[in-house]
This record gives sequence, structure tokens and C-alpha cells, in this order.
Amino acid sequence: MTIDEALKRVETLYETVNTTCFQYVEGANVQKAELDLTIIDELGSLLNYLYELDVHDEALLRSILNKLEYGQPIYDLAMLNPISLEGNEEKIDVLYEEKVKVEKMLFESYKKQHEKLLQKAMPHLKQMQCELQAFLYICSVKQ
Repeated sequence: MTIDEALKRVETLYETVNTTCFQYVEGANVQKAELDLTIIDELGSLLNYLYELDVHDEALLRSILNKLEYGQPIYDLAMLNPISLEGNEEKIDVLYEEKVKVEKMLFESYKKQHEKLLQKAMPHLKQMQCELQAFLYICSVKQ
């Protein structure tokens, strides 16, 4: 992969994260902010590739990469997925009404955990948004 291809893909991933997460971070609909773990992993891999090439601002890249590491609030938020009983009906002998109750409880639990992780990740998300914007701007100016 060339540097230009990597930068273009980083820009595409930034736009995706902006659409699904960053745009909600400052607004009233903050609960709608979602992160896809595959996107976070790919973004981390691409930024690490660029970091290893010593082509761009290393301190800025390192700061972004630190926020994307396993165990950090952004990564934890991206790992959270709602739990569903779909596909496990044969393993669980429950009546339809019980299934609905259990799924509702699971979803409420997911919402609470999502809110908790989102609050923890909020300052990191805001900072990462600014850093990614700065990085993409620096890259566009250098070209």
C-alpha cells in the first residue's frame, strides 16, 4: 500500500467515524454515537503504518494511536455490542413472552453500559477528532 492510498483510506475512515460518532459527541443526541471496532482497528493499523514510515507528524500520530489501543476508553466503547437471543432459540427453552422480557433487560443493560463507556470516552473522542482533522490537514498541505 502506498502512502497516498493509506492517507486516502484514513480520510475515508475519518468520514465514517465522523458520521457515526463525532457528529453526535457535541450534540444533544450523544447516545447515538457508535463506533465500529473493525473501523477502529483498521484506522489504528493504517496510522501505525504511517507512523513507522516516519513520513508525518510522529507526536500527533502517537497521540491518536494511544487513544485507539486496547483497554483505552475509545476501544472499550467500540467493543461494546448489544446482546441478542436471535439464533440461540434452540439452546434456550423460553416462552416468547419471557424472551421479550430477557431481550428488553439485555438491551437496557447495553444502553446503561454504552452510556457509561461513552461518558468515559467523550474527552478522548473530542481530542481524537481534533487530532485526526489536524493530521489530515497537515497531510493535505504537504502534498
